[in-house]
Amino acid sequence: MWFSFRVYQLLGESGTYYGVRFGKKIPWVTEFPFGYIKDPQYVGSILSLVALLCWVPFQYIVLWCLGYVFMILVEDKEDPATRAKLLS
Repeated sequence: MWFSFRVYQLLGESGTYYGVRFGKKIPWVTEFPFGYIKDPQYVGSILSLVALLCWVPFQYIVLWCLGYVFMILVEDKEDPATRAKLLS
């Protein structure tokens, strides 16, 4: 959950919710967890879901996590031109 908060804190609303895809200028962030963990937004979401295992059935958590893993793979294959650029 802390990862998700930190990502939102660093990127702001537009950066967290794919603002770059809608033409917003999002700065390239290198502070923790960026640069240390690949896809920190998804890792934070997966860790938050794992924390819910006491209350939510295992199969739902696994399916939801597989959705995040799928998105990590999709975004890894996407065109780099659609990603955020360094602001200079």
